[in-house]
Amino acid sequence: ALVVFSTVFGQGDRSSSRAAESRSHKPAAKRATAADVFYRPETVQKIQLQVHADDLARMKKALPKRIFVPATFRWKNQVIENVGVRYKGNSSSNPRQRHKRSFLIKFSKFEQEQTFLGLERVALDNGIQFGSLFSEQLITAVLRDLGIKASRCNFATLTLNGTYHGVYTNVERIDEVFIRNHFADGSGALYKNHVGGAGADLSPIGLSPDPNRRRPLAFEPKSASAHDKARDVLELIARINRTPDKDFARVMESTIEMDAFLRTMAVMLFSGAFDQLTGWGPHNYYLYHDPRSKRWNYLPWDLDVGFADNAFGRIPVIAGWNAAWPMMPRRPSPLVKRIIDNPQLLARYRRLADSILEKYFHPRVLLPKVDGLYARVKKDLARDPFPHRRVTNREDREFSSIITSIKNFVRLRYKTARAQLDAPGDRPKFVRNRPRPPSPGKPSSDAPTELRVVT
Repeated sequence: ALVVFSTVFGQGDRSSSRAAESRSHKPAAKRATAADVFYRPETVQKIQLQVHADDLARMKKALPKRIFVPATFRWKNQVIENVGVRYKGNSSSNPRQRHKRSFLIKFSKFEQEQTFLGLERVALDNGIQFGSLFSEQLITAVLRDLGIKASRCNFATLTLNGTYHGVYTNVERIDEVFIRNHFADGSGALYKNHVGGAGADLSPIGLSPDPNRRRPLAFEPKSASAHDKARDVLELIARINRTPDKDFARVMESTIEMDAFLRTMAVMLFSGAFDQLTGWGPHNYYLYHDPRSKRWNYLPWDLDVGFADNAFGRIPVIAGWNAAWPMMPRRPSPLVKRIIDNPQLLARYRRLADSILEKYFHPRVLLPKVDGLYARVKKDLARDPFPHRRVTNREDREFSSIITSIKNFVRLRYKTARAQLDAPGDRPKFVRNRPRPPSPGKPSSDAPTELRVVT
């Protein structure tokens, strides 16, 4: 049986908590969009890009800076000319790397207001790290089934200048189009935390008296109603850190989509997606303030990091991330810490985590899904012209060994999490002198975030 904190609360607290859990888990009514067909999960899209040889050479020569060049985009019977294409992500920025590079296609880069199925961008992720090409789809499928706003994605094969270029994850970008498609009111403030910075973990921001030594704020405005200096995010940070303990659960309930966040905490932990607010080195997430609910929504992004234990040989995802005390062996984000400190919220998290673990992460549920994804692209992967291994896991030999590694992770993560939730024990202590997690690399000057380099 699941062991939880046994604390007596007033009837109002219990009924309010149950009502919030019920309300948040009801999936929002689906809004049909032209792009639905492009993100059908069971589909392997076939995308063609035509880039002039000189422009392709210019892209490669500019690395590690990532520049846009003109291209022609083809999908089924649609041909869109003069789109912008560039390499995407830190894993694609090394001029000497042998692995596949990610691509970002921006339809309006050279032709104002040009779109594709209503989309402004298409992102093709290389899947060469951690959870390979499978992590993003496994995680977002769980999030979306839980009614949590998350990117849609599937597989895509890419043909570049008439030559087969391999298998990619076709993942929906989080931008103003995403917000309009997934929220009843898409006019709210959207912010992105891409490379960290001041306030990235929602800690209070202390300003150095020397302006030249101040770290840039982690949150970049990504919608028309977002503020240049993110003053509403600063208000959120202040509320998280300054609300008295006795009022914290109640105040957070009216400030954050708390039930969705608690569920997301569990999904990130069980999948091993460690570089979110809930794990190490918080970045790769968005915050959206919904004008209708008046609450903040946490939107995870770049979820290819899951299902890989001890990546780089120094990130103890399973041994170091306790399912009953959902923090890694480091000082957690103030929001996560205060949730753990609050008996009501911790008990609520554990109830949700127990349900999610059994429904989505039990090996008998998840392993067939891993096999199904692999079967969908096995033939395409066999002829992928790039190395059939991850850059983060040296033991890889081919895609079949990656699948074996992912399945071993699923089994061990379930076994460990089940034992921890059944008998939480004492709260783990923080580890001093912990291994330093990998940090994001330098963004290019034309990267979507347009953030300055964090030093």
